[in-house]
Amino acid sequence: MRHRNEFMTIMRRLPGTKQESVNRFSVVTVGVAVISGLLSWQHACGQNALYTASEIQGAEIVCQLNNLGDVAGRAVDPATGEGRAATWNHAGLRRLILGRLAGGDYSSASGINDAGKITGASNVTGAILPYLWTRGNGFQRIRLPSGDTCGQASAVNRNGHVTGYSSGPNGKRAFLWRHGNDVRDLGVLEGGNYSSASDVNDADDVVGISGSAIGDRAVLWASTGEIIDLGTLPGDTSSEASALNINGTVIGYSKGSQGMRAFLWTASSGMQPLGVLPGGDSSRALGINDAGVIVGTSASSSGDRAFIWTSTTGIRDLNTEASLPFGVVLVEARAINSRGQILVLGMNMHEHGAEEEPAPCAPAPSSSFLLTPQ
Repeated sequence: MRHRNEFMTIMRRLPGTKQESVNRFSVVTVGVAVISGLLSWQHACGQNALYTASEIQGAEIVCQLNNLGDVAGRAVDPATGEGRAATWNHAGLRRLILGRLAGGDYSSASGINDAGKITGASNVTGAILPYLWTRGNGFQRIRLPSGDTCGQASAVNRNGHVTGYSSGPNGKRAFLWRHGNDVRDLGVLEGGNYSSASDVNDADDVVGISGSAIGDRAVLWASTGEIIDLGTLPGDTSSEASALNINGTVIGYSKGSQGMRAFLWTASSGMQPLGVLPGGDSSRALGINDAGVIVGTSASSSGDRAFIWTSTTGIRDLNTEASLPFGVVLVEARAINSRGQILVLGMNMHEHGAEEEPAPCAPAPSSSFLLTPQ
């Protein structure tokens, strides 16, 4: 009991201290393992944690992880105090500030592949532009479709091919960029006037959103050139695709009078709802791995919570399955890799009087974590 009281005292002192980042990492370590005979707080309460949590230090934004466990996002550059694209290495989650395009003062990373190639957006004079970063060559501007003047990249696949959107006289358009400055405007659905891509798999299939004659639709741009309208869940009026895996399984969310509902789409079964957590009325699917395990965020009777979904177990609250620091609640899971590691955002409920819904790749709440299966 004495050890437990000391542990809770440390947690209460955590906010506002000059050594906050160091203490948080120490607390996470205590919370996920047996150290000097002290059980983690979840184990002491009789729960069996399935994941250990490692805090991602210094993150403003975390957006994606690769199959090694490397993370891409944005951090404050200690040398300038400005936001810079950053990556955290899987070996200890050591942070590396990547820099920016020449002439700019801002950058952010949104995608990373297993070779460590990173994509995102950086500014130059008068425009935000997509880039590809490699360890040997640094920042490379990605060529935009003819006539376009700005854009952002969202994802990069194993081949180093990048997807995102660009803007110009024809409006906002999804694109796919390949080596040799081969860039393709992916187009829009019939009757639509804009599109944007969110993810690309290793077969060069791309997913995202497109306007259409009947509203916004989740779309799959197949590598064969076909644009597939994925539709909506029954009764809904619009949808958006977030990600897909190598098998062509697509996830996202469908919207209508019933709210927002996470979906899974396959060519054989069409669009299926993933459900919501108990007491909730909305959900969004944000990440999927090649085994078909899905993560995202759902409303619940306790507020917004990160979830994990499998075909055998359905939707589950990740907070019941991970060892976490005292007072931290996981509100959104953004990505999952082939090892089952999950990139999540956490909120310290002692620091926030009310919960706020984090926007995609918005500044992170109290903490960002990498969950690793035990």
